[in-house]
Amino acid sequence: MKKIILLLIALNVFGYEIKEFVTCKNVVNLTPIKITKTFTIKDKRVYAFAYFKNIKKMKNIDFIWEKKVNNTWKLYADIKLPIYPGIRWRTYSYITIRPFFKGKWRVSLFDTNETKKVIYFEIK
Repeated sequence: MKKIILLLIALNVFGYEIKEFVTCKNVVNLTPIKITKTFTIKDKRVYAFAYFKNIKKMKNIDFIWEKKVNNTWKLYADIKLPIYPGIRWRTYSYITIRPFFKGKWRVSLFDTNETKKVIYFEIK
């Protein structure tokens, strides 16, 4: 019972649920295509797709893209996108792959000074 109450409190505080957060090779009609955590420099882009449910109010969500360089995470991009009130909202961000992008990466969903989800992936 305590877990259910804590979950309900968390939903009201954050104002949404994250139903899905994945990296993929494309997004078509707001649907992730070829979900993976491994990409090559021959792939055109890396997409980070997010699916939110039960959004209580409009918020801005950051997609934080970082590359690991000498054991330190270096910021590549910070993409701020809105999510709007309703039963669901799907959105995505992407980076265009360059030959020098080989290595370990991560993309994070960030909201109001807190990282909500992180995906680690690699470009070979």
